Amino acid sequence: MSTTTLLALIPLLALASTVVLTAIVRTIAVRSGRVPDTRPDRWHTRPTPNVGGIAIVGGVVVALGVAVFLWQPDLPGLEISPHGILPWSHATGLFVGALMMFALGLTDDFIHLRPVTKLVGQVMAAGVLTASGIGVWFTGVYAVDALLSLFWFVAITNAMNLLDNMDGVAGGVGAIAAGFLGITFLQASEPGLALIAFVLAGSLVGFLVHNYPPARIFMGDSGSLFLGITLAGLALSPTPGLSRGLFAIMAVPVVILAIPILDTAYVAVIRLIEGRAISKGGRDHTSHGLVELGVSEERAMWVLWTLALLGGGVGLLVRTSSRTFAYFLGGVLLLVLALIGAFLLTSRLEASEAAGADVRKDGTPGAFYRLRELTQRIPVFAFMLDLVLVGLSYFAAYIIRWDPAQLGAELIYFQQTLVLVVALKLAAFAGMGVYAPRFRHYGSGDAVRLLRANLLGTLLTASVLLLVHRVGLSRGVVMVDFLVCTMLTTGGRFSFLVMEGALKRWSQKGTAAIVLGTLGDAELAFSALERITEPHLRPVCVVDRWYLGRKGAFKGYPLYGGVDGLERAVRDCGAHAVVMLEHPDGTGSQDETLRDYLDGKGSLDVYRLELSLRAEAVWAGAGAGGDRAERASEGD
Repeated sequence: MSTTTLLALIPLLALASTVVLTAIVRTIAVRSGRVPDTRPDRWHTRPTPNVGGIAIVGGVVVALGVAVFLWQPDLPGLEISPHGILPWSHATGLFVGALMMFALGLTDDFIHLRPVTKLVGQVMAAGVLTASGIGVWFTGVYAVDALLSLFWFVAITNAMNLLDNMDGVAGGVGAIAAGFLGITFLQASEPGLALIAFVLAGSLVGFLVHNYPPARIFMGDSGSLFLGITLAGLALSPTPGLSRGLFAIMAVPVVILAIPILDTAYVAVIRLIEGRAISKGGRDHTSHGLVELGVSEERAMWVLWTLALLGGGVGLLVRTSSRTFAYFLGGVLLLVLALIGAFLLTSRLEASEAAGADVRKDGTPGAFYRLRELTQRIPVFAFMLDLVLVGLSYFAAYIIRWDPAQLGAELIYFQQTLVLVVALKLAAFAGMGVYAPRFRHYGSGDAVRLLRANLLGTLLTASVLLLVHRVGLSRGVVMVDFLVCTMLTTGGRFSFLVMEGALKRWSQKGTAAIVLGTLGDAELAFSALERITEPHLRPVCVVDRWYLGRKGAFKGYPLYGGVDGLERAVRDCGAHAVVMLEHPDGTGSQDETLRDYLDGKGSLDVYRLELSLRAEAVWAGAGAGGDRAERASEGD
């Protein structure tokens, strides 16, 4: 049987085997009472078996066993490493270490090991991989390289363990990462390692059949630890064609595994600020943060899957395209992930402060209050963001301006002037006052100020470089740098507003309501509904019978027009209420549209929003012109 055929069929065997094994394992766990109760520090709200790792490992073992039987001679691309102490191939060392990690996790699922005991077991399993020659062999000093490798294996293993916090998240992200790693192995002519990666991806997809929200089984520590060590080992398995530089070696695995790394960093920062141990579980992961902001669990899962796909795509570019361009994209991706993490962190801590949870036992302000007070005096976050963005923009200007054949020589000048350019631009930004407004309240006036600061920074930079480093200065680079830096710094500041807008549209909190009125009034209505806390109405679309098109978009929300627009909106958006917009003099009302719908035996809770200067609202009970009417309170 050909290699191509096996690479196609064996992962499908892993998928099918895991689907069947997961159903069997779940049935046995339920009948034997191996279903742990819910816990306050865990997300799930109903007892669910947590031994799905048995099925994942079983599917991998079955598929690889068949592959070894069919693939003769031995699997190509799995030679013994010269860095190995043990006389094992990469595949053997990886398999043994992963099984050790699986056994450790399974034991913890049953008897709950102490954190120190788990850490010792993880180091021992990671040591098997290192002794088999899998690792970061960069410095030439074996002890240093071995320690770096052990740290990577243990860190990624625990990152995947932490990521297993909501239905489908760890399984989907793991399958995506394994799939992209398999593609990189194929590009490097390593079919044996590619097969292992594809088999792991197939097994995880099979598990997702039962783990997709709402999950009927969890992978547990046995599955997440096995998944983590296998991905970490595959990511560092030697492949030809890579630079010996540490950055080049780590670039591919870091961007492919960006989501578990982001989640671990986010959890670590949260627990450090809140004074909790990192090893202690809690509802403080990136997926939890999205759900707390109103996003459904399924959509939160898909958001993380999409980010994982982007990371995998950038990882492939590092291997297939110009490395300078790929490194720029990798920097942008990591920056986007950092902004998402910062947004979720800020939202969580602001909610904690608003709820009164950010207070010490003695009544003094908590960590978030002190942190916010510090950042208001010294804009550390905005300054660090600009530090990265200005450097990325300058690097991007060289990539855009120069052809690949010329770029290598020109980057020497880039390296000589980078620190000076960044320092001068940041000084211009500070002098123009761009660090005063908060990102959540950024407006058009602030954007104009930032544009002027970028222009001043560019002129200042060009003037100083003419005096200090005149030879090598390119006018094209200066102009491109101004444009790219303006776009990136402006985009970074508006990113919080973009994320807030997306969350409002995705939110599941409150009663889904249709805004019924003219487009000129709809924007004011959105602002008013945000302030009204009781009842909490969540706009899902806009209906304006005078809108000429049948369907369009307004502020990212669906827009319906025509006499049957309300009927179509109710059918498409699943709304349970309608907000009628009208002015104090009675103008702007579209009662006729509502009456036509209700005459057709439609059923909606109707609220009338009076668009006065204060945007007060008068609620009418269910149906138009209900018996009760009262003035709504507004939240400040």
